[in-house]
Amino acid sequence: MSVPLSQTDDAVIQLLMRQGPMGISDMQQQLGVTATAVRQRLNRLMENGFIDRFKESVGRGRPVHVYRLTKAGINTAGNNLADLARALWTEIGAVCDEETRERILAGTVRRLVKEYKRFVDGDTVEERLNSAAKILAERNIPITVEENNGTPVLKILACPYPNVGEHDHDICEMEKQLFSSVVGGQVELCECRKDGDGCCTFTTNIKSN
Repeated sequence: MSVPLSQTDDAVIQLLMRQGPMGISDMQQQLGVTATAVRQRLNRLMENGFIDRFKESVGRGRPVHVYRLTKAGINTAGNNLADLARALWTEIGAVCDEETRERILAGTVRRLVKEYKRFVDGDTVEERLNSAAKILAERNIPITVEENNGTPVLKILACPYPNVGEHDHDICEMEKQLFSSVVGGQVELCECRKDGDGCCTFTTNIKSN
């Protein structure tokens, strides 16, 4: 799962994508910010593995540090797949054979579970729900975990799949299967934005500890 980037950090990624390796002074001029601000952004991006640093000799002077995108940084710069995802989902929905469509959806869920489980931790269902909620919140999806009669309740306040999920219940079924597998307990969808509810609410059949 990709690490969410702020707009300021993404500006550095996009600049290096367009112009290649650069030093701090050049980036400062291009971005119109202070050298300190550039260094702070570069440090964050290097910590996440999006940028690396090397020394480059310029004339007879001392070598200077130059920054370039790593493979992960390049992938992040090109991570604009919303249109492709919508088109693929539409094609999946157009598959007439129900068994084939369900097999594709099941395979999609397995891949998503494999990706999410690398980041979700906790010993109880509630802890794992909170961990999953934190991941989604980092991706700018408003979400909360509450408790109702001792049962954890996950509330997604805005659809993670706009223009798709709000018109197609298959997305909701996919999310239900995903959460069930990730948290290790049966999760049910009891409220849905598509049906006119204020948010999508998922409940579990396991009591909080």
